[in-house]
Amino acid sequence: MFYYIRNSLMECRITHAEQSGKGWSSYGLLGASGCGKTTLLSCVVGRKQFNSGDVWVLGGKPGSKGSGVPGPRIGYMPQEVALVGEFTVKGAFMYFGWLFGMSNKEIEEQFEFLSNLLELPPKDRYVKNLSGGQQRRVSFAVALVHTPELLILDEPTVGLDPVLRSSIWDYLVQLTADKQVTVVITTHYIEETKQADVIGLLRGGKLLAERPPQQLMSMFNSSSLEEVFLILSRKQDEAGGTVMHSTH
Repeated sequence: MFYYIRNSLMECRITHAEQSGKGWSSYGLLGASGCGKTTLLSCVVGRKQFNSGDVWVLGGKPGSKGSGVPGPRIGYMPQEVALVGEFTVKGAFMYFGWLFGMSNKEIEEQFEFLSNLLELPPKDRYVKNLSGGQQRRVSFAVALVHTPELLILDEPTVGLDPVLRSSIWDYLVQLTADKQVTVVITTHYIEETKQADVIGLLRGGKLLAERPPQQLMSMFNSSSLEEVFLILSRKQDEAGGTVMHSTH
């Protein structure tokens, strides 16, 4: 779970959700482009370091010996596509499956399932010849190949058809329930995160609120998360940029 920022310094902690009582959850981190979502996730997976402060993921510090982060304990879809262009669609999937110690049979079964779910392009197409949207769907599939403990997705639904976005969210909810996977997802499609167990509203590098979506809407007597975000943003401006509702 994400914990709050104090004096513009973010302390982030992801745990298996204690509040849900089930040991895992989905967490939606919302905010406009440039608010710090991608930078935060880069720290969570060990790609970047904080100037000060600490981040703990799955009981350890990313990059430390034995943490498994980055590594097999997490699945990560970055905002920018980071696939080898000379791989075919299936070749990329097979490669990452082998890295995680999966058998060919396991990889084949997962590839068939995710190909249908994500509407992947033909398996023999080279990644470098795919459109940007197709490459992102392949990147998404690769992050899901081994059903990790923690799945971190940076803007996975950008540019997708609304029906496909809905199917993806249904699957992510199913993952948390059936496979005991914790999902952290960033998006600027505010309303789509109503299915998340907990959401964090990030603006200008500061966490304005962190609660279940229905609870937030109830607190502010609002019918939409977008309206809640607007209310909190105005309060932040009135308070000179301080954090308003950083709750756990």
